[in-house]
Amino acid sequence: MQRLVKNKLIYFLKIIITITILFFIFRKIDFIQLIHTFKNIGITTVIIILLIAVIKIFIEYKNWGHYLKINPDYIPQNSEIFRSLMIGHSLRFLIPGGHGVVGKMYFVNNRKMLTFMSVGVEKFFQIWINLLFASFAAIFYFRHTQLFWMICLFILILSLPLLIYLIKHLHKKKSVEIYFKKYLKIVPRICSMQGIYMALTIFQYFLLLNNFLRFHIFSAIISIPLILFANVIPITYAGLGLREQFAMEVLSKYQISSEIAITASLTIFILNSVLPAISGLYYIIKKSYIKT
Repeated sequence: MQRLVKNKLIYFLKIIITITILFFIFRKIDFIQLIHTFKNIGITTVIIILLIAVIKIFIEYKNWGHYLKINPDYIPQNSEIFRSLMIGHSLRFLIPGGHGVVGKMYFVNNRKMLTFMSVGVEKFFQIWINLLFASFAAIFYFRHTQLFWMICLFILILSLPLLIYLIKHLHKKKSVEIYFKKYLKIVPRICSMQGIYMALTIFQYFLLLNNFLRFHIFSAIISIPLILFANVIPITYAGLGLREQFAMEVLSKYQISSEIAITASLTIFILNSVLPAISGLYYIIKKSYIKT
């Protein structure tokens, strides 16, 4: 009971922080210009970005299957992998606190503890790829910092998946050991797919920003990961507000207006996160209907 109250309190605080950040953001910008910027997004650009979002869903589907298959005793059905993936997108918005992240484990026909660990592995690699790309981008973006330490940080983050395997002996539980039987075989696939996923997200931003101005692909590579780094900081609702603030600050270096930066961030968020969440509602409603 106390844990539920705590999670609801955290959820409430996140909403308050999100509203506060958005309030100060909208005070800094021309709201009429922001609406005008949204209207100027080309339909072709939206369609291409949406198609890329579909490809990213496929990558998520493949990787979620890999996370579930790390347990060698469980072989999930393809329909089960996709259904639980889409439900997870919805639960991220619907359930308070951190429960949205793990809620999809209740829609997988496997032992809940093992599926919970699959969700944990998935979350680790999602955070890892954000940190990896952000640390690489920081080497070029923050040119006045000490290059040696920036490179060391990048190498350390790059090696984290291997380091986790090397320290597995610190935990002797069988439920943990079972996950390392296929770890070295599956992790390279996961890492490569996560890298492609991040590259596609950067390309989405690149296309959208070039809808308004000339933006070099290398500039996108060293700036967009720093915006996406906001997703790692869990202080706002679904990253809203903080990500837009990061977008304004990072892209200002390239003389990109706050209105364009916010338009890009919100558009990508809607196409990549909101639409899949809406699709996931279908499976939640369908399952609830079957139960009744």
